[in-house]
Amino acid sequence: MDFKTRRIRYKKSFLKSLYEKVVSKFSTLFTRKSKKQKHTAGLFIAIIVIVILFFYGCEAIISKIGVINVIGIFGEQLKTDSYGNTNVLLLGAGGEGHDGEYLTDTIIVASIDQSNKLVPMLSIPRDFYVDVDELGGGMRINNVYELGKDKYGTEIGIQLVEEAIEDITGVEIHYHVLINFNGFKDIVDSLGGVEIYVDEAIYDPYYPLGETIQYQTFSLPAGLQELDGDTALKYARSRKTTSDFDRSRRQQKLLFAIKDKAMSKGVLLNPGKIKDLYSSVDANIETNFSIRNIIELAKISQDFNKENLITKVITDDPTSCGGFLYVPERDFFGGAYVLVPIGNNYDFIHQYVDLNFHYPEISKNPLRFQILNGTKTAGIAGEAKAMLDRLCFDVVRFGNAQSQDIEKTTLFYKAPTTTPEENKSKETPEALNFLKQLIPGEISTQIPSIYYESQYISEANVIIELGEDYVGSRPEDIFYQYYPSATPATTETTETEGDETTDATGTDTVETTAETPTETTAPDGV
Repeated sequence: MDFKTRRIRYKKSFLKSLYEKVVSKFSTLFTRKSKKQKHTAGLFIAIIVIVILFFYGCEAIISKIGVINVIGIFGEQLKTDSYGNTNVLLLGAGGEGHDGEYLTDTIIVASIDQSNKLVPMLSIPRDFYVDVDELGGGMRINNVYELGKDKYGTEIGIQLVEEAIEDITGVEIHYHVLINFNGFKDIVDSLGGVEIYVDEAIYDPYYPLGETIQYQTFSLPAGLQELDGDTALKYARSRKTTSDFDRSRRQQKLLFAIKDKAMSKGVLLNPGKIKDLYSSVDANIETNFSIRNIIELAKISQDFNKENLITKVITDDPTSCGGFLYVPERDFFGGAYVLVPIGNNYDFIHQYVDLNFHYPEISKNPLRFQILNGTKTAGIAGEAKAMLDRLCFDVVRFGNAQSQDIEKTTLFYKAPTTTPEENKSKETPEALNFLKQLIPGEISTQIPSIYYESQYISEANVIIELGEDYVGSRPEDIFYQYYPSATPATTETTETEGDETTDATGTDTVETTAETPTETTAPDGV
């Protein structure tokens, strides 16, 4: 087998030197050196969860212990991709003593964008089906580490997961962190618990009971809750009465809560809590971050804000943000429930990841869209809306254009609080360059005056006017067959008098102006 070779173990001499420098400042807390030949080193590994999972907390802790000068001496530049981002794979497994101890049920890709001070994060569902030749074929993504570890060892097991995730996302993985749930629980307890706002009450009568085959009931009321380690773990793992996608969102939310608590004064200024945090992490983490990498993370972390963490998921609802998967017939997969990409390739997911990881303007200054059909071809505005919805764009309204004889597609940018004349001199946002990959057309700030009139007024700052050139070039809507049956298809007809415009929430408002084609919703999917 031809595996990529990656050095994970550290040189003991370097660790010993750096360890002694740091521990000399905290000798009353740490009186022993690690005897384990694993990826740990003194105080820095005690804060690795904060550094790696949240990327901007390390600087504060290091400054508290008075060794910030170490950063300039020992920091090592992080690996980056062609966009300048550092991509990290975060894995969570049950750990020894848990059912499915090596199944990685938590899989998150985080991309550190140093230039724009952003950290987009994408959760990959555990049931995502992948082919891994080295392991004999197809399996759920959460099985890859387990089988790889069993066959080739821990290092290659993690590497196989990395390679599968690189295929799915289209981005290179530079670093990984694997933490087991024992460590997760202990970390929360070492912090004295965390606060979580529970959006909807959880009632799960099928939560696994320890190492048995029996179940226990896990329930949590809605509202602000203080969670200890055991409850936080259940909150993060429960999915029987919700979904894997809901669980991914809860896990991301819990990571933020841990970060907030870990960065609070009650922890930073409490030597006992820091020591407990060290003990929790020391025995439960695997990573290929070197100590010098972690110091470099500490150096850049001071420039990141809490608000610049961006979370996304991939789901099986093609009408919603991230909806690029579907559930195939189980008979084709040995009766197993799995998720596969619509189109049977990763092209749409690559596009989604590219947008969220590499176009920071979209996250920092999100746009709102109005889509207008300027042709006699029914349904194209609705199709375009569905496509943008999947990519998490905010489509606030769609309907018919000023005319149904428009030849060329135009993307009009409407700057906030400007008159038509003032708008002509405005610069267009970066997001429109990405949008042109989806809907080719001219970008313009010279908006037709009619679009400032009442029948077209909306919160949109981008008006997409679809022309005949889009009709012939638009991609086939392969997602339509996977729409939930309860969701009516969006289309247009030419049989209704008047100009009917549909807002993006599905409410129709009729504004009669002329006998033009009408866009509406039709349950028959015409």
